Amino acid sequence: MRLFVAVSPGEQFRNALTTRLAPWRHRLPVRWVPPENWHLTLCFLGQWPKSRFNALQEALRRSIAIDPFVLQPGTVGAFPNLRSPRVLFVQMKEAGQLERLAAQVCSGVDATWPDGPRDHHPFRAHMTWARIRKPLQRDQVNLLSQIELAGLPEISVERVRLLSSDRFPAGPRYREQAVFALRKKGE
Repeated sequence: MRLFVAVSPGEQFRNALTTRLAPWRHRLPVRWVPPENWHLTLCFLGQWPKSRFNALQEALRRSIAIDPFVLQPGTVGAFPNLRSPRVLFVQMKEAGQLERLAAQVCSGVDATWPDGPRDHHPFRAHMTWARIRKPLQRDQVNLLSQIELAGLPEISVERVRLLSSDRFPAGPRYREQAVFALRKKGE
């Protein structure tokens, strides 16, 4: 199974961001990520055999020791940058707690399979909402600075989800494999 661990932004946030992005759908030639696929990836695990799945779940359950918290959405961000974007996302403000949670999740994954296929790129708190196949024209790139994300609802982080990802021509489909509630260390 191709797995990753993520935080769901919740229905209120999805609805608000959908509304906020609606005016831009006809103005930007991008591949829009369906709102049901929006998430904040904590750790991409890669391809895992079913034989390691139970140990992974137990390691995740043990490793997640942090109080629930809220995230405040920030501005529009892009990979590699806003001048030549390939991925568009919502940046998260003051994401230190999310970064700590991601480190705990990745540590649990590493304890289960130290030389497994986990992605080791540095964590960056973001939620992808569009991908770009061919470069945008200069006027289209300039439009990105006009997308206003201020005032979006906070994202309540109370649990993380272990998801599998199946690839299809129309885009990936995610299936929830397990859910883990956040808790204080020692609980």
